[in-house]
Amino acid sequence: MSNKLIKTKDLEAKIIRRKKIKKLLAVLLVILSILFVFLWTRVAITSVKFKKQMEQMVFGKDYFIENVVIRKKDTYSSPSGRHGVSTNYFFYYDTDKRMQVSGKIYNEYEVGDHIPAYTTDHVYYDYEKDGILPREEFRDNELRKAMGVFCGCVIVTLALYLFFDRL
Repeated sequence: MSNKLIKTKDLEAKIIRRKKIKKLLAVLLVILSILFVFLWTRVAITSVKFKKQMEQMVFGKDYFIENVVIRKKDTYSSPSGRHGVSTNYFFYYDTDKRMQVSGKIYNEYEVGDHIPAYTTDHVYYDYEKDGILPREEFRDNELRKAMGVFCGCVIVTLALYLFFDRL
């Protein structure tokens, strides 16, 4: 066989392989787009449900506000990349229970101070009313938001690759 014939066969195989990869990526793009829409639809529905639930809650019946004594203050810093540090602020209100607060609230209160906190069960407290939403459901909704953002980034990357590969 001549060298030209081998190169032609290799080139044809390469073209067929690239077409298969493009089709696979296009199918993946469609699947991820459907997943993206599904995730953000679930997030929107759950957020509306939470908002409605918060509006319907009755003070003194569904939730309470109690003054909690701050027993200890603590911060936790973790590296969140090359250029920054993420800091979490906590108030301990019982021997082993803590509530995460913002930096502004953290600086506003000292150990021994009373902080008004929302509760539904008189066991767990939060300084924001949103903190009394069902923990598992609220956490799952936040995780769906993160998955939606990641899925969106992958969709954009795939779309850009497929677009620029055509040029």
